[in-house]
Parts: sequence; structure tokens; C-alpha cells
Amino acid sequence: MGQPSSSSSNATTSGNSSGVNAQVLGTVIETIKNQPEMAKVTFQVKTQWQNGDGFKITSTGKDFQIGGQTIKRREAFTVVSDFPDELGGMGIGPTVCEICMATIGSCISQTIVAYATMMGVQLDSIRIETEGDVDIRGLTGVSEKVRPGAQEFRLNIHLDSKTTSKEQLEKLYELGKRFSPATDTLTHGTTIKTTYDAI
Repeated sequence: MGQPSSSSSNATTSGNSSGVNAQVLGTVIETIKNQPEMAKVTFQVKTQWQNGDGFKITSTGKDFQIGGQTIKRREAFTVVSDFPDELGGMGIGPTVCEICMATIGSCISQTIVAYATMMGVQLDSIRIETEGDVDIRGLTGVSEKVRPGAQEFRLNIHLDSKTTSKEQLEKLYELGKRFSPATDTLTHGTTIKTTYDAI
């Protein structure tokens, strides 16, 4: 990759109709094979709450790093989460649980798209329907026997292709589950380090 240019730019697609720039993806794969240090990507997100916001939380992000080199996105992004009215919020955004569910579905979908691109497989669409159960006695401390996190996520994954065999679609389904970073993180856990200051 050398000095990376903005990998988030809308580059022209090459040799496929999925919208993925297969040439860039291929270059990334070859680069990290030869330069493992370039495989480390560090993202940064700032999350804020202000008095009067209720349960509304705003998270923003823009630049990130690849192999220790800063990549400048052209546009920042904003994600807003909230509680529904029925739980004391204003209902102006999804709950964190719903964002987590969307993250799993998005990550599995992107993983499938990446492998389909590398395999030269044409997909027409991906649809993932996700349900999640949370017992809010854990969040509120009402019961010490209930964990705060979700008890279970259930995903129904649909892959549609007019030109791809069922065997290839099955393989993509398995690859999506196996190599999705979000699924791996939620299934196997990760390290969370925190610092604290009070003003």
C-alpha cells in the first residue's frame, strides 16, 4: 500500500457490478500478506452526552489509521442512539442494542461481499433479519442474577444470486459467519481498557 491514500473514497469499481473496487481490495490483500504491519487498523470514535439530552447519545468519527499512518476521510459521520419513549427516552434514534444488531448484520454482509468479490462470485442482494433479547433487570440492577447484556441474537440471512450455485452461496454464508469481526468480537470477547477524569 505504501503511503495510503483515502481508502474511504468512492473509487471506480473494476470488473464487477457490486460497487466494490476489486482492484483496491486485491491490492490491500497483497499488501498485508507482504507487510503484516499494514494490517493493523485503528478507528477512533468520540461519544458525548450533554445535560438535557435525556438518553440521547451522540457518537462521531472521521479519521483513522492504517499501519500507523493517518487516513483522512472526506466526511465525518454521526451516530445517534436513544431510548424509546416507553423507557424514558425521546425515541429519536435506535437503542444501543439495535445498533449492535445492525452492526452484526452489516459486518456479516460486508464480509460476505468481500469474499464474493475475491472469489469472483456475483451476488444480487443480501438481507439479514436480526432479533435480540435483553432483560432490562440487568441494566437497572433490579436483579443481580441477570447480566446487563443481550441474552441472545437471532439472525436470518438471505443471499440472492441468479448466477451463483447453492454450494457457493453456502460457502459465502459460512465465510461471513466465520470471518465477521463483529461476530468474532461479540462471540469471543475483547479487551476494554478505560481511563477516567472528572472536572
